[in-house]
Amino acid sequence: MSGDEAGPVLRPGDAETFREVWRGVGSTVALIATEHGPQRHAMLATAVSSVSMEPPSLLVCVNRTASAHGALRARGAFSLGIMGSPQRDLAAAIAQAPSAARFDHGTWRQMRTGGDAVEGLPWLEEAQATLFCAIDVCHDYGTHSVLIARIAGAIGARETDPLLYCDGGYGRFVVGEG
Repeated sequence: MSGDEAGPVLRPGDAETFREVWRGVGSTVALIATEHGPQRHAMLATAVSSVSMEPPSLLVCVNRTASAHGALRARGAFSLGIMGSPQRDLAAAIAQAPSAARFDHGTWRQMRTGGDAVEGLPWLEEAQATLFCAIDVCHDYGTHSVLIARIAGAIGARETDPLLYCDGGYGRFVVGEG
């Protein structure tokens, strides 16, 4: 095939193209919550990924304009609730609520562990599982902060019905045949 034959058109690597293409990538919905001083902060996120099993750790990307950003960096710890598909309406209510009203939705608890980094963190009882995380690394890149956090503890159980977010809507995973 010669270089002058028609093929796919290379689109620009700009924000508009990236946003359009990336909307087709589904991700598990995670609820990130922290407390710093007298304020509690919560936000939904899909930019979450495991990093390592030794040490157990994960990566979270948070827009620096997010209302929870400053508190996450200052506190250096957060809870990460993995939302299940039965919590679709609860997740949507939290996402749509103004920052100050997000804790009006669901049953919120406070971690009591005896004084380590995750002491006092808020967590949502309805989440299928919650990881309690201490931030080890924070790196600013573009519009976001990339947080790498080690897992300090977990509650809940492994579930197989996570809430997914793709193309602007919520859904669930269905195991295919074959």
